[in-house]
Amino acid sequence: MRRDRTGRSPACVRRVLFVLVPASFHTVDTGEIAVVKHLGKARAVRSSGTYFDFWLTEQYVTYDATVQTLNISTGAYSKDAQSMDFDMTVQYQINAEQSIEIAEKYGSLQTLSNRIESVSLERAKSILSSYSAMTIIETRESISPEVERTIQSTISDNYYVTIVAVVL
Repeated sequence: MRRDRTGRSPACVRRVLFVLVPASFHTVDTGEIAVVKHLGKARAVRSSGTYFDFWLTEQYVTYDATVQTLNISTGAYSKDAQSMDFDMTVQYQINAEQSIEIAEKYGSLQTLSNRIESVSLERAKSILSSYSAMTIIETRESISPEVERTIQSTISDNYYVTIVAVVL
């Protein structure tokens, strides 16, 4: 049996490489962003493509970078204490250049989505409660953009996403 300078046979080295090398290739699909964690610490962002990072030290956490849609249905009260039910759709997209912050602060896209939903509900209820029920019915087309602007300014500034649309 032939051995190299380290005393190992070439077949042994090939077997080890056969196991280590293929597991070190990572693919990021179109529409996804991957945060590369080196020994648990987020350090880089990868867009779509194939990358070689050693699998024992590098972990890929992928996020859907396409437009996400939240459909929210809830109740609220008007200024004159009239109860109402409303439906709201919030569409948002994560900012790829801030994916490391999302990974560090929220971990998963679901956690971020839950936070966006709760903030959107709070802002919408706050605006709707400042109008009487009759005003809401008569001027819905002017209240909806106000809700959208408020949600956009609050969420886009603080949650590493861009609000695409809010429909009330």
